[in-house]
Amino acid sequence: MGAARPRRWRFPFQRSAPSSPSSKSLPPAPYSPARSAAAAYPEPERRWAQQEEEAAPPEFVCPLSGALMADPVILPSGQTYERACLQACAELSFLPPGAGSGSDAMIPNSALKAAIGSWCARSGRASPRPPSKEAVREAVLRAMPPAAAAAAEAKSVRTRRAAMASSSNSSYSSPASAASTSTYTSSSEITPPEEDAAAKPVKEAAKEVELPVDPLEDEVVATVMDADEDGEVAAALAVLRDATRESAERRLALCTPRLLAALRRVLLIPRHASARIDATAALVNLSLEPANKVRIVRAGAVPALVEVLRSGGSAPEAREHAAGALFGLALNEENRAAIGVLGAVPPLLDLLTSPAHHPRARRDAGMAIYHLSLAAVNQSKVARFPGASKALLSVASSAAEPTPIRRLALMVICNVGACSEGRASLMDAGAVAAVSGILLCPHDDSTRVTLAELEEWCVAAIYALSRGSLRFRGLARAAGADRALRRVAEEGTPGGVRREMARKTLRAMRGDLDEEADLTSSSLECGDGEDCGGSIVSDGLMSFRRRQREVGASSCGNTAEF
Repeated sequence: MGAARPRRWRFPFQRSAPSSPSSKSLPPAPYSPARSAAAAYPEPERRWAQQEEEAAPPEFVCPLSGALMADPVILPSGQTYERACLQACAELSFLPPGAGSGSDAMIPNSALKAAIGSWCARSGRASPRPPSKEAVREAVLRAMPPAAAAAAEAKSVRTRRAAMASSSNSSYSSPASAASTSTYTSSSEITPPEEDAAAKPVKEAAKEVELPVDPLEDEVVATVMDADEDGEVAAALAVLRDATRESAERRLALCTPRLLAALRRVLLIPRHASARIDATAALVNLSLEPANKVRIVRAGAVPALVEVLRSGGSAPEAREHAAGALFGLALNEENRAAIGVLGAVPPLLDLLTSPAHHPRARRDAGMAIYHLSLAAVNQSKVARFPGASKALLSVASSAAEPTPIRRLALMVICNVGACSEGRASLMDAGAVAAVSGILLCPHDDSTRVTLAELEEWCVAAIYALSRGSLRFRGLARAAGADRALRRVAEEGTPGGVRREMARKTLRAMRGDLDEEADLTSSSLECGDGEDCGGSIVSDGLMSFRRRQREVGASSCGNTAEF
């Protein structure tokens, strides 16, 4: 028999809870997304939710609940949240961080929801489920400032007590007491909450403006859902396309969630490829009405239009109508961030910069990108897209391209140059030399009109690149931009926008401007410049851009019915 093995003792490493009432309690831990994730799920799933929070990509996690989003929605500001969290914020009168003033417009983020589902499938995890209302409420209360959270909790307690008191009074009321209370009102009568009283007139007004149901809606929806042959669907959509040309009232009546869902189905299912032309044309016609623009985006039509642009099996006319529909939707400022988040920028850039496509399709794509790039969130998307800056500069510099297409490329370049990331991307692609080359290009009588149309946008592009960039001086001197700008400053109309921009840019090249006050505080940083202050030149450029946008919307807009 060998020697006995030494006995090993095992000690538990879990610290037991203090049993003595005199033991000191730890201070409450600060708010963290992991705690919110634990609170947003039932007790058996909290450990699993914390593991998901540690491994999940940040863009898949709701900033309020800290858990994977089951139903992500986009706000006009570009922020994405869990729908249940935003509903809880509305009930508590709380504006979530980065939501802006238009937090009531929630657009489903179908692309992000699909990405979350794919990630869960690849990692072997279950798809996220919507959290409970109570858990979401607690998560939002933790995210609120302490004073606002206490006020909201107190108001909720008063509301619950009022509801319980009213239910108890109604449960024990008799016919005699009901008759007596009908002629007498107590001074302690419980009044309904202010939110319900304020929401009642809104609901009644919504019922008053509700439009009658168009019989064509039921016919088209039934055909798309139940038809076995593609010919029947194509015939129904041809009738719908004709109906959307008739009048504004008909377009407003037909723009319903049911009909938009049917159009989305036609655009996404491959066997309905023959009906895509009429479906996209109907969307273009529906988007002519300002009241329909937000409805179409909220109904999830943007991912379907993006799929038409990307699909190699789509007919050229369908691509043209899809670009026109996105242009019409981008005219609404609230839609721009959502359209960019849903992936419309890359296919529109490809359509604009590819000479193989029809000029009309390229023009609609260019106008769509121009209006989308008025939003700061989309300026960075264009700047980050691989090869976008070089492609835009190639189109703007090519003499073989039509003048309207070259002008649209320069318009987008001016918008992208409004952000620091866009300026860096454009200068890396050689924008200063390319735009200066357009200004220095020798011209005769045949090309004088063309260069005159491009000159003001070239000056605006160089002016945008000069704002807040220390690299601009060396690049501009090497490209000979000073010669072109001197010519514009001497030949331009006194007090004109082009002349003032040229003179200001020349001063920036010489280093005469105060870079702290002039180069980094340009009104171009505000995107559209509607609420920006600044110098005479920046104000003139903003008014110049607004004037050009209005001209573009009237002459090149989707005002024609298809």
